[in-house]
Amino acid sequence: MSTDKPEPGSPEFDEWLANKAKKWSKELFSKDMPPELADLEGGLIAGPKKIEDIMPEKTIAEDIAIEKEEKRNLKRVK
Repeated sequence: MSTDKPEPGSPEFDEWLANKAKKWSKELFSKDMPPELADLEGGLIAGPKKIEDIMPEKTIAEDIAIEKEEKRNLKRVK
């Protein structure tokens, strides 16, 4: 395997990327967890269940409505 990065979109790139990810994953998961992070293992990860819930297209109308409401509450000071 060459260390040069192939052209993205090519089959060689896909193979290169998969091999790089496998190598990185093996390295990452073969190391011991630092003691200061060990107690974080039992925590929760917060976030939306669906990626569509955070897509900007879904919130544009809401954002515009909020900005209009905020502008109505502002007073001009001279």
